[in-house]
Amino acid sequence: MPETSADAKAALLALDQETSATLLAAASDITLFMGLDGVLTNASGGSGVWESLSFSSWVGRPWVETVSTESRPKIEEMLRDLRAGARSTRFRHINQIGSDGAEVPVLFSLVTTSKPGQVIAIGRDLRNLASLQSRLLEAQQIMDRDYQHLRRVENQYRTLFGLVKDPVLLVETENLSIIESNRAAAAFFEQSADALNARSLEELVSAQSLGSLRFTLKQVDGSGRPSEVLLSFPRHENPVSVLVSCIRQDGHTAFILRIDHGLASHPLNQESSVLLDAIQSFSDGVVITDTKGLITQVNPAFVDMTQSAHSGQLIGESMSMWLGRANTDLLVLLNSLTQSGSVRLFATQLRAQSGVVVPVEISGVVIGTDDTRHCAFVVRDVGRRLGGEPRGAQVSRTGEDLAALVGRMPLKEIVGETVDLIERLCIETALKMTRNNRASAADMLGVSRQSLYVKLRRFGLQDFGDDPDSDADDA
Repeated sequence: MPETSADAKAALLALDQETSATLLAAASDITLFMGLDGVLTNASGGSGVWESLSFSSWVGRPWVETVSTESRPKIEEMLRDLRAGARSTRFRHINQIGSDGAEVPVLFSLVTTSKPGQVIAIGRDLRNLASLQSRLLEAQQIMDRDYQHLRRVENQYRTLFGLVKDPVLLVETENLSIIESNRAAAAFFEQSADALNARSLEELVSAQSLGSLRFTLKQVDGSGRPSEVLLSFPRHENPVSVLVSCIRQDGHTAFILRIDHGLASHPLNQESSVLLDAIQSFSDGVVITDTKGLITQVNPAFVDMTQSAHSGQLIGESMSMWLGRANTDLLVLLNSLTQSGSVRLFATQLRAQSGVVVPVEISGVVIGTDDTRHCAFVVRDVGRRLGGEPRGAQVSRTGEDLAALVGRMPLKEIVGETVDLIERLCIETALKMTRNNRASAADMLGVSRQSLYVKLRRFGLQDFGDDPDSDADDA
């Protein structure tokens, strides 16, 4: 223990017994009185939180019998120091055994008194400190596990990032500096990874492609949806397709560019390039969707027809959002493509963002293989042409002509006055087009399902496919 100055020692000696006892109780949480042989003569706890310690049962017993096994050598060492002439000992960590068998950590120091052979053990409660140490150790173990997990994830990420065959760039959104690149990107640009990561993306793109690059990056950043663009690079003769997407993490945004290296190794011939340019400049809308009707690509004409700000607002959305009869029209289109691989001049309406409805005709085909199958649609505005057709000519058509009009206009306008032959033909055609989905057929014909069921019974068509009350009709 630290030495006490002469003045301080004199001041302590001048204290009366009651004051000294009060000072001792305040300075310690537990106080033990014993002889130099270590046998306890008195024990008390000053903090009032020692319910598990039976102080009265300790009196008359050696102190070493009330502590844990590993604490006994420490007590014997402190008593030897006092018997050798020391007035006090340094604090040692001792685990007292409670009545319930639990260990209570206490920090003890032994001090001799003026009474020959009397020793006082001053103890400080370590339970709060032990609890903090335990929590700290637990937190450290959790951090170590998280750190090891992050290291494994980073190693897996870097391994996969390096194994990707297509060139991939991670680009900062603000200054377009390259944050990271894989080995394929270094080989594509014929530069080392360190040299590539120190450059700006705009330095790698040809001057004629900078406008397309900036427009696409702005579109992806604004919509959050990926987009594809054709870019030219100085060291490559032909343009290549680049898929641009963005990631957001911890309040920061970065672009991910994946270069379709396969397109670079099999460059577009002149005819294909002209065809792509023609589609982009086409006055009719061109839409590419997956087999579920989710839009993957559109041309500028379709963006204008829907009155959208840019194509990023359409990518990833269902085409049904802009069709007049929504899911019914999309279901008919996809069913027709599944059955025959193409659909021609399907009449419906297109709803723009502002709510304006435009009559259109849609033709479509299925493209790609089974693994990469897509649906391509051409959407043509036919408002003026339909408006100029004389109304009276509609009822003078043949049965085949009337069948082609199903879905173009409500049933009442097709049949005019009720004609059983025309009405039956339209109902049969609608059921075939919707694969006997009577809810969709009723929507296409502009009548309620109850009305459709009445007409089916009247024309003897109750057995046309499934039962009218089946769940499939309400799908």
